[in-house]
Amino acid sequence: MQGPIYLISIVGISVLPVVITGLYIKYTFPSIKIGFMLSTMAIGCLSLFIGSMFQLLLPMNTNTTILSLLYSVLVRNAFTEELGRLITFWLILVILPIMGQSRTIPQTFTMYASRDIMIYRGVLAGFVFAMIENISYGLLNLQLVIIRTITSAPLHAACSARIALVVYYGWSLGTASQKSKNIGKALFYGISAILIHGFYNLLLLFSAAFAVIPIAIACIALISVLALTKIDRKDTISQ
Repeated sequence: MQGPIYLISIVGISVLPVVITGLYIKYTFPSIKIGFMLSTMAIGCLSLFIGSMFQLLLPMNTNTTILSLLYSVLVRNAFTEELGRLITFWLILVILPIMGQSRTIPQTFTMYASRDIMIYRGVLAGFVFAMIENISYGLLNLQLVIIRTITSAPLHAACSARIALVVYYGWSLGTASQKSKNIGKALFYGISAILIHGFYNLLLLFSAAFAVIPIAIACIALISVLALTKIDRKDTISQ
């Protein structure tokens, strides 16, 4: 009986952030359809696969120099995972809908193109990404699932939300000056996602006594991007 209970515990702990986020999104935006949830979960699943493929393409560096360490945590790990997210977001939200609608503006994107909804989409996709990782790690150690749910799940949600904003600002229409500002914002959120992810990975290499620091970074990064949704709502109310 321990086998099934163990597996149920692993899945239950890993799925919890996804369920809570999905319910909150549905409560906050009642008009959202099941397709929104399914496409977002697909982004989380596919981005893990694409990011892993990029990691396999890049050579491992076993040297102990500072440059080798930065290459591992920033390029081979953080950059590849965030690039995988970016490609998956763009593929599912922009490219595929365009191909299905004779190159018109994708309906899937325009229906849910407000900044706050894109942030929540990113958070949900990030939690799905973390869920799959946590389940795979949990097959080795249940305690590891609990630790990663507290630490890496908020990190992936925070970075994924930033990548969603890259797509949002990269697709936003407007005047030439607005497009220039949007490109700048897209670059900011993309680079910040890589740096936050890389800095988190770097700190994990230090003593366990400093474990609270990467946890704090992950939580602050998630809270800060979620705070943008509060700004959107205040602006809407004031109007």
